[in-house]
Amino acid sequence: MGSSFSLSTVALTTFEVVNEIFIAVGSGVSGIVILVNHGLKTNATLRTLLVTTITVGCLLFTFQTKEMLKPSRKKVILITGCDSGLGFSFAQHACDMGFTVLAGCLSLESKGAQTLRTLFGEKITHVELDITRPTSVEVALDFVAKVLKSNPDYQFWALVNNVGVMVFGEFEWLTDKLIEKQLDVNLYGTLRLTKAFLPLLRSHKARLINISSHCALASLPGLSVYGATKAALKGWNDALRIELRKYGVRVVLFIPGSFITQSNIMGTQVENCLEMYNAFNKEQLEFYGDYFNRYNNYLNAIGGTRSIRKIIDSSLYEKFEKALLEWPPSPIYINESFRYGVYHTLFKCTPINVRDFLITKFMQMPSYSVI
Repeated sequence: MGSSFSLSTVALTTFEVVNEIFIAVGSGVSGIVILVNHGLKTNATLRTLLVTTITVGCLLFTFQTKEMLKPSRKKVILITGCDSGLGFSFAQHACDMGFTVLAGCLSLESKGAQTLRTLFGEKITHVELDITRPTSVEVALDFVAKVLKSNPDYQFWALVNNVGVMVFGEFEWLTDKLIEKQLDVNLYGTLRLTKAFLPLLRSHKARLINISSHCALASLPGLSVYGATKAALKGWNDALRIELRKYGVRVVLFIPGSFITQSNIMGTQVENCLEMYNAFNKEQLEFYGDYFNRYNNYLNAIGGTRSIRKIIDSSLYEKFEKALLEWPPSPIYINESFRYGVYHTLFKCTPINVRDFLITKFMQMPSYSVI
């Protein structure tokens, strides 16, 4: 008899809780207020907390449902850094999706630009663009404006700030030239290009997609300057997102993951290594010696290839499509492998000493040893 009564009580309570959840979800915020008030009066604190939590979760899920817009040839996107790597890959994918793609290339005769012409012909329009030169940025802006003016039904849909350079090496090894190159391209150049295009972005209520890096979330040894530029880019992006939203411009941070073996981002690492070595003084040559050689031999072995090819990663393109078409877009899209996800989660929640140890294990670089 006691068991039967207990089961009946549980069943009745369960029914009441579910019923309250349905009522609260249906009536929204006002339903939550009524439930909380009733719970406080009847001292049913735990039950009220449970129902309120589930209801808020349901409402958040409902209001965060996103719509996927449709690509079109009338939607124009400009992607920088299409000579190789990510830009080269994104230009192809966006064209296949149905966008009108303007591919910004450092040189119209680069291997990447030639390959895109061979593969897509006039479906992709090439724009010569060096974001470190103000005159080049002005010419590119004028070209895009003319494309839009000659096609009044076209809409400038997105500017994808993708171009970037990465130099691997400990900070003391980097020459001023190698430091300035990363600052000029990854940070100053991106800011310069964006500022020039802001009137166009505002008038078309376009999207600004800034390609960053996992190094913006956790700077890594050997990539101190590169990480600094990407962290600065993230800080700028976060402020710009709020500034431009009121004008109808959506700003998105895109973290694509690591593609060292598939891209050409380390294509000049051998030359960079030689430049560092030649700049060493006598004390540095003696101090680093074998460690410098082992370090760079390791990098040269994993540094990918100079061949120009499209990156293979379905998850990457799925996230890119969302960044371009999801409405409303998320503030940040992150593409990462399971290993990256685990490590970066641990980086955020562990003490600094543990975090430094984990980063060392994550990097798996040759170790320094005193001879």
